[in-house]
Amino acid sequence: MSDYLPNEVLVDILVRVPVKSLLRFRCVSKQWNSLISSPAFINTHLNRALFQQTNGDDKSNQDLLLFRYYYSIDYVMEDDHGMHISVNDKREERFSLHRDDESFPHNPYLKLDFPYRCGGWYKDYFQIVASVNGIVCLVDQNRCILWNPSVSRVMELPFAFQYPDRSVMHRLGFGCDRITNDYKLVRLVYFGTRDHPVVPPVVEIFTLSINSWRQIAASGPMYITVQHSSSSQAFASGAFHWIAHTPPEEGTFCNLILAFDIANEVFNELPLPSCLAAKTDLNMTIAVLNGSLSLVPCNNGRVEDESYSDSVWIMEEYGMAESWTKLFSIDIEGQAIWRVLSFTKNGEVIVLNDSGKLVAYESSTQQTRDLEYNVGPRFSKQVYSLDTYMESLVLLNVADAL
Repeated sequence: MSDYLPNEVLVDILVRVPVKSLLRFRCVSKQWNSLISSPAFINTHLNRALFQQTNGDDKSNQDLLLFRYYYSIDYVMEDDHGMHISVNDKREERFSLHRDDESFPHNPYLKLDFPYRCGGWYKDYFQIVASVNGIVCLVDQNRCILWNPSVSRVMELPFAFQYPDRSVMHRLGFGCDRITNDYKLVRLVYFGTRDHPVVPPVVEIFTLSINSWRQIAASGPMYITVQHSSSSQAFASGAFHWIAHTPPEEGTFCNLILAFDIANEVFNELPLPSCLAAKTDLNMTIAVLNGSLSLVPCNNGRVEDESYSDSVWIMEEYGMAESWTKLFSIDIEGQAIWRVLSFTKNGEVIVLNDSGKLVAYESSTQQTRDLEYNVGPRFSKQVYSLDTYMESLVLLNVADAL
């Protein structure tokens, strides 16, 4: 077929084909394999998918939700008296993909095979840093994993700088520099203790194109980044963002957003809404909603001023304090919100309540529905991550990806 088509016509046809089909098409010929695996084609295919996603093209079929959960395994054992008892404390970390459409969450799921077991952080599961352009970035105590389940490619990135004799707390960010089409992982390393970390942190950067870590000479920020949940960072406007606050020894407590410009590799500070700046008892999730930076402060069931807790805020003009706008409150009668997991394409907010159950909240109608995921015969309802995901060919051409 390619003998009768100009290369640009062939590219224009193949760039519209889903990832799963393209992987099969690589077997057609060496030419097709070389074309589909080339960086230029991978970027063209990705950019088209991003354009369709941004413009709400339902035909693109690219909008997915990545769900990470615990699967509980029952087994039978004998007690000291010879009685057989059922034990349900063995759990496996599992991942599945769901279509982000009107059928969610009852749409058919795709079970994913994650090839790693956690090496120690939180004992038995990875922290998900971010899902960007088909790459899921995960981390445990000693390494980072870049995983694209669409193409079954994974890279293991051991941390180049180890601190075996010092107490370490780290925060991470993962994103794509759209100027260079390169991916970077940023690691902020705090020494000291969890309650009293030392500032500034050491700043380390991994760059995918050169497959190496480095420390930057610029001084780290004089703020402590916090992690209330796995949703601890957000990537928007070309920068990583973390919720942070002033060190306790400064006396005056202040919340803010710490930003790191991925291209220029410099830190910036963004203000929070004034009503949230001095609050010490909120579980704040930072996220991206419709391309803009957003905040969701939750009170975890404590009695608080409802004017600011359990609500969704958006920064309408990036970097401008006065542009913070409260979009709506999340009012789920009789249920305390532990944290917000995700915003869906159909306008719902997926939250985890204090009982460990998933609930969908529709702000325009103020209706709620209990979500029961069809992910297996038995599973824990304690959900650890729900994030948007888009299939892509990224990592297909990376030599160090297995």
